[in-house]
Amino acid sequence: MPEPDDHLVIEPSVLYVGTPVYLVSTVNPDGSPNLAPASSHWALGRMLVLGLETDGRTVENLVDRPELTVNFPSGALWRNVERLSTVTGRDPVPDAKAAHYRFEPEKFERAGLSPVASDLVAPPRVRECPLQFEANVRRMTPGVDPGYLMVEAEVVRVHALPSLVVPGTDHLDPRAWHPLIYSFRHYFDRGSELGWTRKSRTAPTPPEIARWESFGGTWEVADVADSSATVRLCRCDGGEEVSRITSSEPAFVAWATVMAS
Repeated sequence: MPEPDDHLVIEPSVLYVGTPVYLVSTVNPDGSPNLAPASSHWALGRMLVLGLETDGRTVENLVDRPELTVNFPSGALWRNVERLSTVTGRDPVPDAKAAHYRFEPEKFERAGLSPVASDLVAPPRVRECPLQFEANVRRMTPGVDPGYLMVEAEVVRVHALPSLVVPGTDHLDPRAWHPLIYSFRHYFDRGSELGWTRKSRTAPTPPEIARWESFGGTWEVADVADSSATVRLCRCDGGEEVSRITSSEPAFVAWATVMAS
């Protein structure tokens, strides 16, 4: 017989299971910058899809001036982000927001953040955010719920702090990247690394394996358990096993787990 299902059926008020917060910057009709926090988004290739509320200044700006920057704050900036949670760039304040929001024209000042000029688009970037995207809107699609739009934006330039970039490459170092995570209306920093996919371009090869490869040898994962892994070191001219390495070091076990999959 199948095991009984021990899950509960619930009706949570929100479904923000955990995504990075971003600050979207646009240009107001008078040329001043608007800044708004959001968290609904996903990326594929150079395209971002952003879920943005229709009753905010951001969407109004994008309809007339379809350029934006998407700025990702670190966990240390959660207080700055939260300072924007009860203000809007719309004047008068929309009826749906009137009970909990007030008009604020100086969003950067309110958040305690600094605008910095972009290279290819008019809206400024947020200087304090370690990762910043400049983007052009390619399409805006009404959602099933009229309260939001799906904004498809093409990223045309990426700015990153040097500490986030693997030296000598264009790869972001996932171990150095600590975005502000929004989960069920709470803010979190990223937790410890658990593993990676085989497609990773920044995953480390254990030094003893890299050294063996540098001598022309080959290897094969012999066994992987939850807390240890064994790798066969083989000759390059036929695959004859020379020796084995067994390790319980977490990074070695994670690497072997991926390579054995």
